[in-house]
Amino acid sequence: MANIIKDDKTGLYWFKISLGTDPMTGKRRQTTRRGFEKKKEAERAYNDLKNQYFGGSLIYNKTTKLKDFIEEYLNWYKTQVRPATYINRESSIKKNITEVFGEYKLEQLTPIVIQKWQQGLIQKDLNQNYVRSLHIALSQIFERAVNLDIITSNPAKKAGNVKRKKTEVEFWTEDELNLVLDTMNKTDLLQHFGYLMIKFLFYTGLRFSEMQALQWSDLNDDNKSVDIVKDLDYKNQSEWSFDDLKNNASERMVVLDDETFDMIMGWKEFQATLFEVKEDSFIFSYDNGIPTNKFFPGHAITRHSKLAKVKRIKPHALRHSHASFLISLGVNIIAIAKRLGHADVQEVLKTYGHLYPKHQFDVVDNINDHIKNANKNKTGSNVGHTPQ
Repeated sequence: MANIIKDDKTGLYWFKISLGTDPMTGKRRQTTRRGFEKKKEAERAYNDLKNQYFGGSLIYNKTTKLKDFIEEYLNWYKTQVRPATYINRESSIKKNITEVFGEYKLEQLTPIVIQKWQQGLIQKDLNQNYVRSLHIALSQIFERAVNLDIITSNPAKKAGNVKRKKTEVEFWTEDELNLVLDTMNKTDLLQHFGYLMIKFLFYTGLRFSEMQALQWSDLNDDNKSVDIVKDLDYKNQSEWSFDDLKNNASERMVVLDDETFDMIMGWKEFQATLFEVKEDSFIFSYDNGIPTNKFFPGHAITRHSKLAKVKRIKPHALRHSHASFLISLGVNIIAIAKRLGHADVQEVLKTYGHLYPKHQFDVVDNINDHIKNANKNKTGSNVGHTPQ
């Protein structure tokens, strides 16, 4: 019998229903439905759900509400990606897709409905590239429904995505970095720690979560390098775990310049005055081996860029800064891609291609030199030759 409950505050009815065990995960499946004005409406919805359920799994079809299918989709999606990726995507989907389209049946979500949704998001002044990412998420949900033979076509794919808006990559030059570092008092523990992190990220190009995960066992004294084999899924000081890297190319060895290596070794000596340093201790820790929190570098950058009168950038932009710095030094693009952990050079070109104008002239110079040499060789080979 349905256990229909009336909310004393709103006067609306709701229920929680158990739908057996998920055959994929073995976990008990429950769902809650709220907002019914009449008890009979709640009972009817309860019975509809019960009737849809058969043999341990819901029978989905084109009349299924999108919010019900999204719940199923997220259970599957969670098994496909890293925890941090799932958390970000889940939050974004629930806020921008489920809240808007949750009560729609799958068959009601036509291309024109989705197009109007896109336009509405843009009119709310959401970043156009963020709207693109939301559309991709919605399209992936529908594509999953197509693959499961619930619907025959993907309406989001038919609607098409909004145009990508080119955004300029933020970065610091080395001069700007030094202006910021000069404002930091290294006799103060927190400022010393901020100095260490910001300089390390600028000269290595690591993702912040990769740096967070570094332990002293990952440092190689012989060749002055760090092994990037994991990153950190950080929620708070008491809840964190190691996670897989973003992709296979992310697993790499990053060689440190002499100054950065000496800085890290100096930090290790100082760290030993704070707590017992072991091989599995985090390199970037000042609090008894607890990994640094993800907000620390942002606060340090905000405070000290203002003191230095340098534009504020996000911590991830230190990775862009490293790439831009290497480009300014004329480093080979393939070497840059490998150092950053990209699968190929296309990602580097897509993000930093505008910083390569000089290389266009280098290419033309090479072509010009080749043609001149070829013409000289032709002229030389014709000397003394009398045409017949």
